[in-house]
Amino acid sequence: MFVGNDPDGLIRWYCSVYLDLNPGQTRTITVPLAWSKWVHSPQLGIKGMRGIPGQLKTDIAKIQEITINTRYSYEDNAFAVDNIRAEGELEVRDTTDFKPFIDEFGMYKHDEWPGKMHSVEELKQAVVENSKVLEANPGPQDRSIYGGWAKGPKLEATGFFRTEKIDGKWWMVDPEGYLFWSAGVNCVDSRSVYTGITGREDYFEGLPKNEGEYAQFYIPGFAASHGFYKGKEDYEMFNFYQLNLYKKYGDEWLGQFQSTANDRLQSWGLNTIGFVSDEGAIDLQKTPYVGSIWITDTPKIEGSQGFWGKFHDVFDPKFKEAVRNSVERQKKGSGDPWCIGFFIDNELSWGALGSLSVGTLQSPASQAAKQEFVADLKKKYDTVEALNSVWGTQHGSWDALLESTEAPDFEKAEADLLAFYEKIADTYFKTVHDALDAVAPGQNYLGCRFAWKNNAVVLGAGSKYLDIMSFNKYEYSVANVSLPEGVDAPILIGEFHFGATDRGYFHLGVKAAKNQEHRGVLYEDYIESALKNPLIIGAHWFQYLDQPLTGRFDGENYNVGLVDEYDNPHEELVEKMRETLYSLYEIRSGKK
Repeated sequence: MFVGNDPDGLIRWYCSVYLDLNPGQTRTITVPLAWSKWVHSPQLGIKGMRGIPGQLKTDIAKIQEITINTRYSYEDNAFAVDNIRAEGELEVRDTTDFKPFIDEFGMYKHDEWPGKMHSVEELKQAVVENSKVLEANPGPQDRSIYGGWAKGPKLEATGFFRTEKIDGKWWMVDPEGYLFWSAGVNCVDSRSVYTGITGREDYFEGLPKNEGEYAQFYIPGFAASHGFYKGKEDYEMFNFYQLNLYKKYGDEWLGQFQSTANDRLQSWGLNTIGFVSDEGAIDLQKTPYVGSIWITDTPKIEGSQGFWGKFHDVFDPKFKEAVRNSVERQKKGSGDPWCIGFFIDNELSWGALGSLSVGTLQSPASQAAKQEFVADLKKKYDTVEALNSVWGTQHGSWDALLESTEAPDFEKAEADLLAFYEKIADTYFKTVHDALDAVAPGQNYLGCRFAWKNNAVVLGAGSKYLDIMSFNKYEYSVANVSLPEGVDAPILIGEFHFGATDRGYFHLGVKAAKNQEHRGVLYEDYIESALKNPLIIGAHWFQYLDQPLTGRFDGENYNVGLVDEYDNPHEELVEKMRETLYSLYEIRSGKK
């Protein structure tokens, strides 16, 4: 649906839905154009939240056209589209007394739902009830100390996690030699759910001041890459989840969080603490985990673009130094048998084929990558006139090419753009691989968590250096996930989730569920599709906690947690996880 867009490129995403169709299959696409079944009039202009109660997603009167596109398609497709219609009515509500709309627990004030907490006494009683459920469900009984398949075949024990292909299926093997399939969850960390306060103080009821015992739940803001706080640093953030833990457990709240999280994962059948999680929870050595490394302080290709920022300039000498320093500084897990391997970076903006090469040419002459590219072109063409004849350009000299920031005709320059694009990818993966191998020899390089557009050039380059290929795959099934021709490697799903709006939330995340029970059904379907894919050796849910209702640093406020803002599990979801994951190894091995 063509609705225009905001500076962060989100409105079109809000007003779009995508689904999978088999040949001959018919399905209905429904695109809600408001965040709730009612709207305020006039609109309140609430900021910093992606899903906003009482607000339209866009100006409906300005919708110009509806478009239908295919994703991941390598062949022409034909669709029959009919019965396009607008339906339903939105109740118009008065805005009087709507603010504050967030209660003392960080949740929506003006509605009720199963599990909503109204007092500290209810929070503490929930601790008792949750403990009973954990005691009744201690976890699957067929697991090794590391969560491997203790009743399955035992292979060579190397002391670290590794991979092996057996009877046409990729597996991990745990440090003791047992087969292992990684069922995990990301962000097992109470710090992942801060929300901005400054500029939105009237949203919150009973918010404690940043002083005394409550000062520990405030942190200074940081400049986000997009959203209400984009580019801002002079603001405060607050953590309602930690406050609720404090109300439950007092000064011991952090230790209780760490131990309880491990107990819950075991009870639910999960065997991996995923990306960017609490080191204290990891240090208990109850659950295997992944190392999380970010390559920071690197020079960027100035002409590149990306949702999370510009791409590394891998040819600048400072890049190699930054990689080495980043790996050394964040090497948590080096030499630790509980560490499955290391994710390094996340959702890099590889773009379309050749895009990084084009971005390089659109960068200043001082850009190291551009100087590298021009040097490669000199070797190939010898004279700038020879380059001009192929590219259809009129550069007077090689220096003129360096100074130019115009993109060439892609079709004419395609061979050279693709060659340098591949060189960027190869250099990136080799540099990171070599730095990690020096710090954590014999341990798995899990990759950069590919997302959005991927192509055979980047995946082929990565496969030369990665032990495991990682993809963030927000789909309803990964049964058909594959790799380019000639690449045979294990795949780890770094992120997926399903959310709903039946628990006081107004945004359901990337993939939609009808309610909490349906979230569990979709989890089961997804995991079973992954278990039956011979390439996939694990899948990690994003994330452990629901996001703050008023939005994290970039406004995400999704019901995608296994645990809510009160620190209570979404029981309908986690019970279905138990049903699925307790049989994990039987399903993977084909015995069930």
